[in-house]
Amino acid sequence: MFSGKTALITGASSGIGEQMARQLAAVGCNLILVARRTERLDSLAGELASVTVDVITADLSDPQAAEAVYAQTQAAGRQVDILINNAGFGFQKPLLSLPVADQLGMVDVNVRSLLALTQRFAAPMAQRGQGWVLNVSSVSAWFPIPGMVTYAASKACVLHLSRALHEELKPAGIVVTALCPGGTRTEFSSIARERMDPDLEKAMMPADVVAAAGLEALASGKAVVVPGALYRIMVSLVRVLPASWVTRLAGRVMGRHH
Repeated sequence: MFSGKTALITGASSGIGEQMARQLAAVGCNLILVARRTERLDSLAGELASVTVDVITADLSDPQAAEAVYAQTQAAGRQVDILINNAGFGFQKPLLSLPVADQLGMVDVNVRSLLALTQRFAAPMAQRGQGWVLNVSSVSAWFPIPGMVTYAASKACVLHLSRALHEELKPAGIVVTALCPGGTRTEFSSIARERMDPDLEKAMMPADVVAAAGLEALASGKAVVVPGALYRIMVSLVRVLPASWVTRLAGRVMGRHH
């Protein structure tokens, strides 16, 4: 389905974003790779020489970055058929132990840049009557997490935004899908956690499996996908457990909040 199309992927230098780039290149999809680390992007682009690959270095915590990314694609004459908002980060620390700049940095990358890129690239998609947007949220979107409050809240925003846009943009021929992974073996997981809980480590999924689930859901026109049976069960529990239980359980399991 995506052969001959062009996909822009943020956070493409490692983890889920890198795996999506590899999988899309394998089916003949051209790529625009966006991340902070130019060397990583250049190295990946060199490996994916079977398709056209452009590299854009950008720090999406900069409020002007999304506009700059869009401008560079326009200057290069690239039509973006598929937008994959994968860039994101989080800290597993209580609110009062993190500087406000770090809290707002999470919001800037996880929400602000995603929203800005979506609006910018969805407009020409709507004019063409076709397009795909894949927003990477998280299982955390279903759980208020004491000890990881801003990250979980930002991912809840991404999930709700994506669900609403799935319906809002459908008449324009645009598919919007939210990918909501649980624990995934990436650099992000090691950055987010000061130390890895052994029980959580066992539940971690490979990044390539998560990436494939997201791309398959996007191609199928699904609104939301949660890879992994364990994580789908976790999400289903939210519907039956009292809200206060869900918050306390999330804090103990994911936020290490005691």
